[in-house]
Amino acid sequence: MKIIAGKESNRDVTEDFLLCNRCGSCISACPIYDVIREEWSGPRGKIELAEAFFRGEDVDEKQIRRVSDVCLHCKTCEENCPSGARADEIILAVKNETGRRGLIPVYKRILLYLLNRINNSFFNTMRFLGLTRKGPLYETRSRSPLNFLFPILGWPRKRFVPMPTKKSFIQSNADFFSAAELDVSFLDTETLARNNERDFDWEKAEELTEKVKRARNINLKSKRRACFFIGDMVNNFFREEAEDIIYLLNLLGVDVVVPQNQPCCFAPAFYSGDIDGARKGAEELIKILSSYEYDWIVTSCASGGLMLKKEYPRLLDLNDDGFFNIEWDEKREVLKRARESHGEQEGYKEARKLYSEKLEGRIRDINELVAELLFFVPEKTGYERLFVVDNNKKGDVTLGNEKMLDGSDKEDKRPIVVYHHPCHLNRGQDINSEPEYILKMLPGHRYFRMENDRVCCGGGGVFTFTESGISEKVARKKVVSIAKANAEVVSTSCPVCRIQLMDMLGRDLGVESGNKTLKLKELPVKTPVELLVEDLKVISKIHKYD
Repeated sequence: MKIIAGKESNRDVTEDFLLCNRCGSCISACPIYDVIREEWSGPRGKIELAEAFFRGEDVDEKQIRRVSDVCLHCKTCEENCPSGARADEIILAVKNETGRRGLIPVYKRILLYLLNRINNSFFNTMRFLGLTRKGPLYETRSRSPLNFLFPILGWPRKRFVPMPTKKSFIQSNADFFSAAELDVSFLDTETLARNNERDFDWEKAEELTEKVKRARNINLKSKRRACFFIGDMVNNFFREEAEDIIYLLNLLGVDVVVPQNQPCCFAPAFYSGDIDGARKGAEELIKILSSYEYDWIVTSCASGGLMLKKEYPRLLDLNDDGFFNIEWDEKREVLKRARESHGEQEGYKEARKLYSEKLEGRIRDINELVAELLFFVPEKTGYERLFVVDNNKKGDVTLGNEKMLDGSDKEDKRPIVVYHHPCHLNRGQDINSEPEYILKMLPGHRYFRMENDRVCCGGGGVFTFTESGISEKVARKKVVSIAKANAEVVSTSCPVCRIQLMDMLGRDLGVESGNKTLKLKELPVKTPVELLVEDLKVISKIHKYD
């Protein structure tokens, strides 16, 4: 059974122990096992150790914790399990229990402390010390004023760690952006101005412009509004992305509100086993978001969207798949839950009510919402695909690798863009075709579906920093695929994946490519929305917010 956020039937994690038959299908797909090649590193080994741990056998608690930390939470194991066991949930249960016992490593506690206070002090301190990005992102990614400290942390000195901008997006902008006030006069022109200085598919540009115009009229008439949960990473590192998201939504006729006091989603705390800390953070964010009126809450971080959609209901006990103590039932010889209904406690009743009334069903990833507003029709999958009659008219956007870039399209000089599917967007939120749909619409780029596009890049939130060596080995497969595709632009939809790809492409990983002149260090890494706005700028001479 494929596990999809919001679609799976809720069940107790103790059932997952019973579903695992130790067949090993999970380890054949696990990116960690692929590079370590030891039983403990794969999901099957972790499940075996977790069961012994919860049965109370004589096992080293700290070692169990260490084994559980070597996990990307990419959900590849769940996707490949024939019996539907959720190894990822079992690993999270171990982290939860070891967290309760105070076994979160000291370095992670320090990191969580900084991350949980990132808006209040951490980034502002960096800005006060002048540790900020001085120019365009792609001109500064290989240099860091703090690289002399990297060996102490176990990182190579050439590692890319982004610096925050001089001001965050929230610090530099108002909290409301009106769609009606945007200058969209170019949408009323009958014929687009042809720019012969750049390779561009002007027929596709006209189709795109018509879609935008149609969407804008519909949304303005309906007075649609989006609440942008920007997240700490985008707010401080990638404010250009935030600007493009707001511009595009305004262009499509959607007003945007950006809460000024919003905290992060607390995913790092959640995946480190600090469930109580994550629950308190969820309560804070829910109260802030609920104070606004909107049709949708928009996220641009794969993990942030997954937290809001799937994990917050669990943290607040809004379903049966929550976090409780696991105990060994000696009489029945099974694992059971010791029910502790945190959500029913007085402190979380309001958050439970607000989530059900204001957030549930309204959370959208930006790719998901933009594709929806631009009339995306979901791609048929599974058995449905066998009964599809192809009635596509000329100009309709289709997905897939219908052109394999085998040399037959030499006349098309548009830059090749490949896409990396973030795990928490792909397997976590079941959002696959929507970002590809956006990329296929681009008049100024050629989208190519590369090999291993759904394989984890090794980012995994804080994993890329806490397990730098393993992370680099996992990333090698992704970098090889990018090189083989002769990509000129790399796209993804998660700020952590973006940092990981920028870091790994900027290093000399010994990757061989058929194109010997390819310079991976120079490849930009952008989101589908940024590329869409970039092409719209060519059409309309659009300028971002100053």
